[in-house]
Amino acid sequence: MSDSVTNSVRQRNLLSVVGLLVVAVLFIGVIMLANQVFRSARVDLTEDKLFTLSEGTKKVLRAIDEPVRLRFYYSSRIAKDLPDVGIYAQRVRDMLEEYADLSNGKIRLEVYDPQPFTDQEDLAVAVGLQGVPIDQGGDLVYFGLSGTNATDEQQVIPFFDQQRERFLEYDLTRMVYDLAHPRKSVVAVMSGLPVSGSPYAKQVPGAPDDSYVVWGQLKEMFGLEELAMVNAKIPDETNVLVLIHPEKIDARSQYAIDQFVLRGGKVVVLMDPHSEVQASDPQRRRGPSPTIVAASNLPELLKAWGLEMPADTVIGDARLARRVQVPTQGPVATRVAAIDYPLWLAVGPEQMNRDDLVTSQLSLLNIASPGELKPLPGATTTFTPLLWTTDQGGIGDLPLAQQGSTKILEQANRFKADGRHVLAARVSGAVKTAFPDGPPKSPLIDELEKAIADAKPGDDIADKQKELDKAVKEWQAAKAAHLTESKTPMNAIVIADVDFLADGLWVRVQDFFGKRIPSPYANNGNLLINAVENLSGSDELISLRSRGVFQRPFTYIQDIQRKAETAFRQKEQELLRELGQAEETLKKLQTQARGEGNLVLSQAQKDEIRGFRDKAVNLRRDLRDVQFQLRRDVDQVTEMVKLVNIAAVPALVAIFALVLALVRRSMRRRAVHHV
Repeated sequence: MSDSVTNSVRQRNLLSVVGLLVVAVLFIGVIMLANQVFRSARVDLTEDKLFTLSEGTKKVLRAIDEPVRLRFYYSSRIAKDLPDVGIYAQRVRDMLEEYADLSNGKIRLEVYDPQPFTDQEDLAVAVGLQGVPIDQGGDLVYFGLSGTNATDEQQVIPFFDQQRERFLEYDLTRMVYDLAHPRKSVVAVMSGLPVSGSPYAKQVPGAPDDSYVVWGQLKEMFGLEELAMVNAKIPDETNVLVLIHPEKIDARSQYAIDQFVLRGGKVVVLMDPHSEVQASDPQRRRGPSPTIVAASNLPELLKAWGLEMPADTVIGDARLARRVQVPTQGPVATRVAAIDYPLWLAVGPEQMNRDDLVTSQLSLLNIASPGELKPLPGATTTFTPLLWTTDQGGIGDLPLAQQGSTKILEQANRFKADGRHVLAARVSGAVKTAFPDGPPKSPLIDELEKAIADAKPGDDIADKQKELDKAVKEWQAAKAAHLTESKTPMNAIVIADVDFLADGLWVRVQDFFGKRIPSPYANNGNLLINAVENLSGSDELISLRSRGVFQRPFTYIQDIQRKAETAFRQKEQELLRELGQAEETLKKLQTQARGEGNLVLSQAQKDEIRGFRDKAVNLRRDLRDVQFQLRRDVDQVTEMVKLVNIAAVPALVAIFALVLALVRRSMRRRAVHHV
């Protein structure tokens, strides 16, 4: 009986071992089969769906007609020396592979590991990638991307900056889109300011170029076409319309803008309740009146788009106010004083939409006497603020602003803060026409009709009649083609200021042998460039927004660190101050003793010096203790996290396995005993 029981136990043990081997083989086989069969299957369990491409990107990838070649350069040693960058690099590579899979074979992805002094490193340098040293040896590492299309046009991301991780999908999709559509975007500009240069500079040969710096930047990136603000016709090939200070725009030009937007055209609108640049024009200052009106607005179009800019409102901010020099009347004579002028603003990152591609990377904008943008109740569009004031924003006095620098001090004294105000916004969504009755009649028709009616018997009016017939025919054709609502959702960026474009507010220009060299100190030009670039892409590209970041810090540890710094940082500063004073006093005592020519110090001098040395040593000890306290709580939590990750989980698994083994052993004993 005992032999049979022993054999039974042995057979069970053998079957257990064989079963484990079979399970292991099956496990490996299933994994290998899954890698082949389910290679394209993915499940994104991240909170922000970091590995799920947006529909806009998918549409861009499916619409690629010609092959695109992407070369991803990533130095493998980054993962060892910079683990955070290595994790980000893996995300970039995974996303690029996803792009290649969804492109129906149009995107060819190549991955290179450019080691020092190799052909791959030479290739990375040749395409314009940025090498970064990470050790004292001076060897460079690379983490960038280059792309080429069928006509060898090239796009480059020199180095993937982790600060732009939220816009990784946009940057990659933008590169692919530009390679698939290499033609320069056509940008039509209608401007009431001389951004492209004064008439004198344009007409006189050899005259110095006085165009705005931002105009030159636009010319480098886009195909520009200037349009008049009277009876304007927007070319069909226009991708983006830029409207700058439309002070004297006529109804027919506004109608052209209305229909352009309804057809799916993108528009950047810059308006101003008071343009400081235009008001400073000497031509405007001629006359007895101290008030200079230099305003622009589009109330009918804005209303159709679901927003407004009150014409009688200028916005200031006590916290963002820039310091200016103004003359003041003193008791004896006029003097110059420096005051913070609330209508001239220095807008910082805290007042910018960090989730929008247009403003995400800007750090400083200098604007002057801006207006305010407000969404209208019941609007069908989405109003997304891009720039705003702090809670110290408020409404200034427009009549004082229109009287110029003589009223700056009075404006500052009268200003009162009342809360946040929006200075720029993105507007998107379905809209209806601002001209429900159709296109306005051309003034030419009225003029020709009057001329024909006033003609005397015998006057030759045949040419006028032909011209009238032609104008009426064009008007009737425009009526027949009139759109009453948008074909696709509108996309517009509206900014309630035009002065930020002026060179004096953001860039210093130096002349270098007849060539202008700009040196920006603010991001004003980038604001317009970013807006045009963003809107110049397809609707799918514009729809892309910021995504979440892959790096997920331990917020609990950060909270503990902030609390510790709050508790101990003040004490640390006090000790540093006392230590500095003690060391300074000790230095003076030693210098004084040497200056008196005492080769042998007196006992009192020795005691005083020894006392300050002891005090300095004690202060350094206290300082080390405080700095240790700054890290103690964080280190404790960090060690606890390490303990949980390294020891606790394996320990739980081991305990579970031990309990399972004991249960099985007990069951076997019961089975043997039963037999």
